[in-house]
Amino acid sequence: MHSLKIRFCCLLFLSSVFSSAIGCGQRDTGPETFPVTGVVHINGKPAERVAVLFHHADAAMPSNYRYPTGVTNSEGVFHLSSIGDGDGAVAGKYAVTFTWLSSGELDAFDMLNGAFSNPEDSSFQVEVPLTDPTSLTLELTVPEEQIRKTRPDSRPDAQN
Repeated sequence: MHSLKIRFCCLLFLSSVFSSAIGCGQRDTGPETFPVTGVVHINGKPAERVAVLFHHADAAMPSNYRYPTGVTNSEGVFHLSSIGDGDGAVAGKYAVTFTWLSSGELDAFDMLNGAFSNPEDSSFQVEVPLTDPTSLTLELTVPEEQIRKTRPDSRPDAQN
Protein backbone atom coordinates (compact mmCIF):
# COMPACT_ATOMS: atom_id res chain seq x y z
CA MET A 1 0.00 0.00 0.00
CA HIS A 2 2.85 2.38 0.87
CA SER A 3 4.57 1.78 -2.50
CA LEU A 4 1.27 2.46 -4.27
CA LYS A 5 1.10 5.91 -2.61
CA ILE A 6 4.70 6.61 -3.61
CA ARG A 7 3.98 5.63 -7.23
CA PHE A 8 0.85 7.79 -7.25
CA CYS A 9 2.79 10.79 -5.87
CA CYS A 10 5.57 10.27 -8.43
CA LEU A 11 3.05 10.01 -11.23
CA LEU A 12 1.28 13.16 -10.04
CA PHE A 13 4.61 15.02 -9.81
CA LEU A 14 5.76 13.92 -13.28
CA SER A 15 2.44 14.82 -14.88
CA SER A 16 2.60 18.32 -13.37
CA VAL A 17 6.19 18.74 -14.63
CA PHE A 18 5.23 17.65 -18.15
CA SER A 19 2.11 19.82 -18.15
CA SER A 20 4.08 22.92 -17.23
CA ALA A 21 6.83 22.12 -19.74
CA ILE A 22 4.35 21.93 -22.59
CA GLY A 23 3.27 25.54 -22.04
CA CYS A 24 6.79 26.94 -21.69
CA GLY A 25 7.60 27.03 -25.40
CA GLN A 26 4.45 28.82 -26.49
CA ARG A 27 4.58 32.36 -27.83
CA ASP A 28 2.25 35.10 -26.68
CA THR A 29 -0.81 35.73 -28.82
CA GLY A 30 0.44 38.85 -30.60
CA PRO A 31 0.06 39.58 -34.30
CA GLU A 32 1.16 36.98 -36.82
CA THR A 33 4.75 37.38 -38.00
CA PHE A 34 6.27 36.35 -41.32
CA PRO A 35 9.89 35.32 -41.90
CA VAL A 36 12.09 38.02 -43.38
CA THR A 37 15.60 37.14 -44.51
CA GLY A 38 17.75 39.29 -46.74
CA VAL A 39 21.22 40.27 -47.82
CA VAL A 40 22.89 43.66 -47.49
CA HIS A 41 25.54 44.71 -49.99
CA ILE A 42 27.61 47.85 -49.60
CA ASN A 43 29.21 48.93 -52.87
CA GLY A 44 28.40 45.54 -54.39
CA LYS A 45 29.91 43.40 -51.61
CA PRO A 46 28.21 41.55 -48.75
CA ALA A 47 28.62 43.60 -45.57
CA GLU A 48 29.08 42.14 -42.09
CA ARG A 49 27.70 43.74 -38.88
CA VAL A 50 25.07 45.90 -40.57
CA ALA A 51 22.17 46.50 -38.18
CA VAL A 52 19.01 46.44 -40.31
CA LEU A 53 15.99 48.13 -38.73
CA PHE A 54 12.50 47.98 -40.24
CA HIS A 55 10.15 50.85 -39.28
CA HIS A 56 6.47 49.85 -39.55
CA ALA A 57 4.24 52.52 -41.12
CA ASP A 58 1.56 52.01 -38.44
CA ALA A 59 2.53 54.17 -35.45
CA ALA A 60 0.00 52.32 -33.28
CA MET A 61 1.89 49.03 -33.66
CA PRO A 62 3.49 47.90 -30.35
CA SER A 63 7.22 48.71 -30.40
CA ASN A 64 8.49 45.11 -30.45
CA TYR A 65 6.46 44.53 -33.59
CA ARG A 66 6.91 48.03 -35.01
CA TYR A 67 10.71 47.83 -35.19
CA PRO A 68 11.89 44.33 -36.15
CA THR A 69 15.68 44.17 -36.43
CA GLY A 70 18.48 41.96 -37.67
CA VAL A 71 22.27 42.09 -37.99
CA THR A 72 24.16 40.75 -40.98
CA ASN A 73 26.65 37.90 -40.77
CA SER A 74 29.90 37.58 -42.75
CA GLU A 75 27.91 36.81 -45.93
CA GLY A 76 25.73 39.90 -45.45
CA VAL A 77 22.68 37.79 -44.50
CA PHE A 78 20.22 38.93 -41.82
CA HIS A 79 17.07 37.45 -40.27
CA LEU A 80 14.55 39.86 -38.77
CA SER A 81 13.36 39.43 -35.20
CA SER A 82 10.39 41.09 -33.51
CA ILE A 83 9.91 39.32 -30.16
CA GLY A 84 11.90 36.13 -30.72
CA ASP A 85 15.07 35.10 -32.48
CA GLY A 86 14.41 35.18 -36.22
CA ASP A 87 10.61 35.25 -35.86
CA GLY A 88 10.22 37.84 -38.62
CA ALA A 89 7.92 40.84 -38.93
CA VAL A 90 4.19 41.54 -38.94
CA ALA A 91 2.45 42.34 -42.21
CA GLY A 92 2.67 45.89 -43.47
CA LYS A 93 4.81 48.54 -45.12
CA TYR A 94 8.21 49.39 -43.71
CA ALA A 95 10.95 51.95 -44.23
CA VAL A 96 14.37 50.34 -43.75
CA THR A 97 17.40 51.94 -42.10
CA PHE A 98 20.98 50.73 -41.72
CA THR A 99 23.84 51.18 -39.26
CA TRP A 100 27.16 49.60 -40.24
CA LEU A 101 28.78 48.71 -36.94
CA SER A 102 32.55 49.15 -36.80
CA SER A 103 32.93 46.14 -34.51
CA GLY A 104 30.98 43.76 -32.32
CA GLU A 105 31.96 45.75 -29.21
CA LEU A 106 29.79 48.08 -27.15
CA ASP A 107 31.76 51.14 -28.28
CA ALA A 108 31.14 50.44 -31.99
CA PHE A 109 30.31 53.39 -34.22
CA ASP A 110 28.34 53.73 -37.46
CA MET A 111 30.77 53.48 -40.37
CA LEU A 112 28.04 55.01 -42.57
CA ASN A 113 28.04 58.09 -40.34
CA GLY A 114 24.24 58.13 -40.07
CA ALA A 115 23.72 58.40 -43.84
CA PHE A 116 21.11 55.59 -43.83
CA SER A 117 19.63 55.98 -40.34
CA ASN A 118 16.62 58.26 -40.93
CA PRO A 119 13.42 56.36 -41.79
CA GLU A 120 11.77 59.51 -43.21
CA ASP A 121 14.56 59.83 -45.80
CA SER A 122 14.93 56.12 -46.53
CA SER A 123 14.74 55.07 -50.17
CA PHE A 124 14.38 51.46 -48.99
CA GLN A 125 10.73 50.43 -48.67
CA VAL A 126 9.67 46.82 -48.04
CA GLU A 127 6.25 45.22 -47.73
CA VAL A 128 5.81 42.16 -45.52
CA PRO A 129 4.98 39.39 -46.22
CA LEU A 130 7.55 39.29 -48.99
CA THR A 131 6.33 38.01 -52.36
CA ASP A 132 9.55 35.97 -52.60
CA PRO A 133 11.10 35.49 -49.16
CA THR A 134 14.44 34.43 -50.67
CA SER A 135 15.14 37.41 -52.91
CA LEU A 136 15.43 40.46 -50.62
CA THR A 137 18.76 42.10 -51.48
CA LEU A 138 19.39 45.61 -50.22
CA GLU A 139 22.12 47.46 -52.14
CA LEU A 140 23.73 50.49 -50.48
CA THR A 141 26.08 52.65 -52.50
CA VAL A 142 28.48 54.82 -50.51
CA PRO A 143 31.53 56.69 -51.80
CA GLU A 144 34.57 54.99 -50.25
CA GLU A 145 35.83 58.29 -48.82
CA GLN A 146 32.57 58.63 -46.84
CA ILE A 147 32.96 55.26 -45.09
CA ARG A 148 34.32 55.96 -41.63
CA LYS A 149 37.12 53.57 -40.72
CA THR A 150 38.19 55.15 -37.41
CA ARG A 151 36.36 56.38 -34.32
CA PRO A 152 34.74 59.79 -34.86
CA ASP A 153 36.70 61.24 -31.92
CA SER A 154 40.07 59.69 -32.78
CA ARG A 155 42.98 61.93 -33.72
CA PRO A 156 46.40 60.84 -34.94
CA ASP A 157 48.06 62.78 -32.10
CA ALA A 158 45.73 61.50 -29.34
CA GLN A 159 47.34 59.95 -26.27
CA ASN A 160 45.96 56.78 -24.64
